[in-house]
Amino acid sequence: MLIYAFRDARGVWHGDPDAALPGIEPGRGVLTLPSTVPGQGPGAFDGQRVEVLYAGCDQEASEATYRLDSGETFLATWHVHELLSPAYRGVAAAPAAAQDATTTVRLEVGGPHRRYNLHAELVAEGRVEIKVVVSSPDGVIHGELAGELDPRDLGEIGRHLASVARTASFTAPPVEAKATNRGQAWTPEAVTQLQDRHRAGKSPEQLAEELGRSENSIRWKLHGLKLEPYPGDLVPAPRTPAEREEPKAYTVEDKRRVYPNAYKPWEPADEQRLAERCAQGVSLLDLSKEFGRNEGAIASRLVKIQAEGPAAEEAWEYGG
Repeated sequence: MLIYAFRDARGVWHGDPDAALPGIEPGRGVLTLPSTVPGQGPGAFDGQRVEVLYAGCDQEASEATYRLDSGETFLATWHVHELLSPAYRGVAAAPAAAQDATTTVRLEVGGPHRRYNLHAELVAEGRVEIKVVVSSPDGVIHGELAGELDPRDLGEIGRHLASVARTASFTAPPVEAKATNRGQAWTPEAVTQLQDRHRAGKSPEQLAEELGRSENSIRWKLHGLKLEPYPGDLVPAPRTPAEREEPKAYTVEDKRRVYPNAYKPWEPADEQRLAERCAQGVSLLDLSKEFGRNEGAIASRLVKIQAEGPAAEEAWEYGG
């Protein structure tokens, strides 16, 4: 599951919001990015609360994990990571004075074999809630450490943990060093290598080992090259919603039974009429019925054309 697109505070989409996801209903979430850290160059989206789209897709994943405001964590496509990472990483390098002014700290560090995601948040009575997640570069979780404590004890606890690592009788098995291409685009040469080795009978696991990529990435790429069937087991089953939602359609035809104009391009005349109806005070729900598109599509278009009216205000709330 990768974050493949996001919408900024102005309502502009970035990444690949039109990515082809056959048979997949993408998930949506909200990611609050930290403000610019003093002494560091600002990122384009520092301090913003952005809406993200995530789904199982065949794009190459970055090595960074992003924690949504809901608490869920996802890797991002490399393109999205390059756009978001300046703001997301900035708070981790803030000086002590700057960190005192915030209530949340996020930190993502690691190498080719392990990633460590730390989330610290100020809670009641000045205490700090800390959660550390250890995962592989492709997002497989290997361990978690969570708890709540007085921030004055952090330094001493850190020293004790370091002492355990030095003196404990148990040791981790050695990890064989190997080259990795995670996060790199598929070049024509890399695709040729993949095709040749696949024809030679190599399994996805062997291909991942030899080419330095995750097995999931290999399987999605083989499917994209029409060399392997669709890897349906990599797409998680849809979660049961907490509240009743309208039935989801998974084909264009099914969508259009509910919304006749779903996926049709917006004509200038349609946008002008939408702006006029919005200015007349028509609600987002009624605009959805009138224009034959779901509320998300109407909300996105209202923001894009900078419409004015109650539905436009509602559109911002819908997106956030």
